[in-house]
Amino acid sequence: MLSLGMLREVISKLSLRKKLIILASVGVLLPVLVLTYMQYRSLTELQNKTKGAFKDNLRQGLTIVERQMKQRLEDVAEQALGPIGSINFSSPAAAEEILKHFANVKRAHPEIEDFFAFGYGSEQNKNLRSDILSVFERARMAQSFIDDNRKYLFAEGKYLFYPLNDPTREEFVGVLLNEGFVKDDLIAGSISKTLNIYHDNTAASSNIAITISDESNRVLFSNGAAQNGYLFETNFDRPFSNWKAGIGLKNTNLDELARDSFLHSAGATVLVLLVLLFGMALTIRATDREARLAQAKSNFVANVSHELKTPLALLSLFSEILELGRVNNEEKRTEYYRIIRHESLRLNKVIDNILDFSKIEAGRKTYNFADGDIAEVIENVLTSYRYQIVNSGFDVQTNIQTSLPPVLIDRDAMAQAISNLVDNAIKYSGEVKQLSIKTETLGSDLSIEIADRGIGIPRAEQAKVFEKFYRVGNGLVHDVKGSGLGLSLVKHIIEAHKGTISVESDVGKGSRFTILLPLSRNAAQA
Repeated sequence: MLSLGMLREVISKLSLRKKLIILASVGVLLPVLVLTYMQYRSLTELQNKTKGAFKDNLRQGLTIVERQMKQRLEDVAEQALGPIGSINFSSPAAAEEILKHFANVKRAHPEIEDFFAFGYGSEQNKNLRSDILSVFERARMAQSFIDDNRKYLFAEGKYLFYPLNDPTREEFVGVLLNEGFVKDDLIAGSISKTLNIYHDNTAASSNIAITISDESNRVLFSNGAAQNGYLFETNFDRPFSNWKAGIGLKNTNLDELARDSFLHSAGATVLVLLVLLFGMALTIRATDREARLAQAKSNFVANVSHELKTPLALLSLFSEILELGRVNNEEKRTEYYRIIRHESLRLNKVIDNILDFSKIEAGRKTYNFADGDIAEVIENVLTSYRYQIVNSGFDVQTNIQTSLPPVLIDRDAMAQAISNLVDNAIKYSGEVKQLSIKTETLGSDLSIEIADRGIGIPRAEQAKVFEKFYRVGNGLVHDVKGSGLGLSLVKHIIEAHKGTISVESDVGKGSRFTILLPLSRNAAQA
């Protein structure tokens, strides 16, 4: 059984990236997967409940349609029949007033086809058919009121009645509604309004098939046929109790509708999950990068300390020997002076690299460009490295074209860039100590190649060697101390000169760095 101590030991041996992946998997990914599974189960249950919920929603919509129709009829009744309640029926002029009112109403309301009155001695009663009287009686017995105040009756799908005085007596006025108004305005208008309000999804509302018919199965309204029959059929409440509604789906069925709903919800869940996973991956990547940078900075401090400590120790040692007069041989004394000078230059180079990097990071690095001879810059760099080259047994081969055209450079910065490349070639060479420098013009560019036969750079890491603090993860490389700033400074300097730098390398065979600098305008034109 794995003990806690053993577990800690195993975890301590893991790399930072693996630790981050394990932490993200346990702390984030596992809960997300659990929640995703629960969401899937919930969506599956919701799919099963969608059918009943959809039917309930349609029934509620049908109730709203009925309420809309009653409100529309009440508005018409209030405008056409309501003012009659203020007429004095005992007056001899009552019939004339009613006729005048109905004439005005008929002109203003094209939905009214005819009007009638009964029960108060008007001449209009002589023209009243007995079937209308029987319709009124049935409506009154059925309590087919359209309003909460029980003032107006609706009957046979086309009559509006207004009982006068005592509701137990047969005294009333009424209107006959136009058939087109009943179909197109009262029914179709109420359905359309309800669909727009409660089914704002156009695709869903256009798929709902509604048919309304009367007691004789005569279709009063239909917006299409249901593909697989009606989901349900039901009668309206009073005053539309003689009407029956059937609701179904036109181009789909309830199973497909539920499945579409499930797929939409599942798609949204998957999208959120992908965004979450992508964000988690970015977080891990950023954290890993910051951790690597922190480790690189820590290594940088250690390496720079060594880089500074070594030349200082040598300076202190040889200066003390010379100060105590322990060297009687003039040739030996000259050699010690040469070593002191070389280590001083080496110390200055490290400090210059650090200071320049600090300026670059702060955006304060400036360059003084002027036309210059790159061959002269290379010769000066090689001269400064002559003692180290000779002392290390290096074979230096140069192939520098004569009368090279001038280039626009900052001499000190370009010398620093070439010096860093030469220094790397010397430090990272193995048994074959060979360095070659070649210059030539290539079109409108000046090419500088610095090649060695050293340990080389793995192909997978060649793109990273120009990053700050980066050092190749090769044991041979780490045998040589360095700050990890040299090549990043070289790249910055070359790019500041509008040039490019590239590397070609094979492990164990050496490396070739190629710099391309644009020629000055006059040289390019020549």
